[in-house]
Amino acid sequence: SSDLSSWSPSDCPCWSPLAATSHRFASKMTTEKELTKGAKRILDESDENTCGFAAFYILDQDGYAKKTKGSAVEVPWHLAGTEGDEVVFQAELPANPLFFLQVASEEGNYFWGQFWLGDAKRSKTNAICDLIPKDCKLIHKVLDGDNVNFDCQAQVPFLKDSSSKLVTCKFTTKEQKFVTKVVKAELRMPKAAWMEWKNYRLRLWRASKVWAGEDKDDDEKKDDKEKKDE
Repeated sequence: SSDLSSWSPSDCPCWSPLAATSHRFASKMTTEKELTKGAKRILDESDENTCGFAAFYILDQDGYAKKTKGSAVEVPWHLAGTEGDEVVFQAELPANPLFFLQVASEEGNYFWGQFWLGDAKRSKTNAICDLIPKDCKLIHKVLDGDNVNFDCQAQVPFLKDSSSKLVTCKFTTKEQKFVTKVVKAELRMPKAAWMEWKNYRLRLWRASKVWAGEDKDDDEKKDDKEKKDE
């Protein structure tokens, strides 16, 4: 009997580099054809429509958001661009007398936040990442001296093995009248992780459309409409 364990396409008499190239090209064309116009808009490979919001909170030791002044803020974030192999998202936080986010050194306070894409409200299908709650006293230890920055780790739920692929969010603070206020947030995510996130979101979108038969190209929808009108 022949041993097939070491067989490769080049063992075939009809194989040629040109044939192999044509096969890869055909496979690529098939993959591209599978993406409808709606799917391409959801995937948004060029990040033309990438925008969203972030919310940050001070939590008590039981995980409840505090209701006092300086304990919560919600802001839009912007795609700042790419640096090396990372995608950078940035958000500016207000630091006015009434609306701000304070990192107090009191016992039992935790800093936490969320980033999400698009809609005004976070949902299960647009969540980008959730910060790992960080003890505010530990943050203040980092801010000793002239240092105004601190880091938090964040988990991206859409990534496979997300607990081992934490991303970093860097925060900048400003001291105003002995109050430490957070004024800037910068989330950095590897490009590969960002693309994995977008592909998972695309699968969620397809799953919601496939049974209703809504994931069609605009031309197909037009044809369906014309058939109904006949």
